[in-house]
Amino acid sequence: MPAKTIEAIRGLERDRFRAMVEGDGVALDALLAENVSYVHTNGKRETKRQFIDAITAGRRRYRQIEIQSQDVLPAGRDTCLVSGRALVEMESKNGALLFPIAYTAVHIQTEGQWQLLALQATRVALE
Repeated sequence: MPAKTIEAIRGLERDRFRAMVEGDGVALDALLAENVSYVHTNGKRETKRQFIDAITAGRRRYRQIEIQSQDVLPAGRDTCLVSGRALVEMESKNGALLFPIAYTAVHIQTEGQWQLLALQATRVALE
């Protein structure tokens, strides 16, 4: 897989995290596949609409998402797997929450456009 594709996927990951922090539903709509499966660190699975609505309505507020490590692995001509770690800061009813996650993301290319098809995140211990 060309280096430019790997860099494009890294850019999409940065764009997705930025859109989550900014509450940008339009950007998230473009970045997520229609049939995306988004599994959060608490095990809750959401559809595209549920995920975007929770962010744009303010029910889920991300303050910051910092990528700590990220490997992009080609899995065919139109599929890439991302294995990463990030530090997530969220706003909750009781104040700020800060926790590290490990995640796996699957990006697919459809009609020339890369989109997130699946994400599974897990909280990890602070090191």
